[in-house]
Amino acid sequence: MPQAAGWRGDPLWLADVLRAEGLDVAEFAGWRGRGHGDFHDIRGVMVHHTGSDFATAASIAYGRPELPGPLSQVHIGRAGTVTVVAAGVAWHAGVGVYPWLPVNMGNWHTIGIECANSGTAPWAPHRQNWPDAQYFALVNSCAAISRRLGLPAARTIGHKEYAGRAQGKWDPGAIDMDRLRLDVARQIGAPARATSPRPAVPVGRYADVLLYRGTRGRQVAELQRRLKFAYASYAGGLEISGEFDVATEEAVREFQRRTPGLHVDGIVGPATAAALELRLIDVDL
Repeated sequence: MPQAAGWRGDPLWLADVLRAEGLDVAEFAGWRGRGHGDFHDIRGVMVHHTGSDFATAASIAYGRPELPGPLSQVHIGRAGTVTVVAAGVAWHAGVGVYPWLPVNMGNWHTIGIECANSGTAPWAPHRQNWPDAQYFALVNSCAAISRRLGLPAARTIGHKEYAGRAQGKWDPGAIDMDRLRLDVARQIGAPARATSPRPAVPVGRYADVLLYRGTRGRQVAELQRRLKFAYASYAGGLEISGEFDVATEEAVREFQRRTPGLHVDGIVGPATAAALELRLIDVDL
């Protein structure tokens, strides 16, 4: 049965739900007890490529010296075998932001799917180097998980959509996420909606701006300078440190509260940067 949105805790039902979708499912030894702690509420699915056509489920389960596994909950091989490797939190998302996720908290709110694929290149056409068996296993896995959680296809996102600006991520490469979401929607059996909800943002020179608590550098210092001297009534005491700290976030929130049309989240994205008329700095510290 579909689970109402807002499922909390580890998805111990993963293998059963994927198998019920008709997928070729393998269960990696010990997957039910593997993870970096327990999930918060699960809000969606995040899709990745491993960077290699030959990455194994074991490499995802155990990780590597600098990043211990699990690195996702699910691994999909090129022949379409879906291996469940973990039920707990996995280190797959890292730093990033998306409208329906808390900043930098993707690991605790999304189920990660790693596909054994090189990704080809950021500009590669849709499904280049993605065998049919692997691609449709991905579609059906996303659909099965989303249906179980009671979520629409719009809650399937790519790592590049969450962490592209924050980390330079471009996975899953050679996957047009809007086209993938259409295929997931069809598999769920819901009306197809290609796009995942995003806040309206201006195009042009501010398109790549993303500053939030914890980021640092010359662009943050310029933000602090702009707030301090242009909005002294509430940001006059701001320290120009180059580190996006709590005080900077509060000043940004106040600016957003006072500016019609901005979402109040303390994050400086394209819309907030444009409203601030923020001077862009080419090179960060």
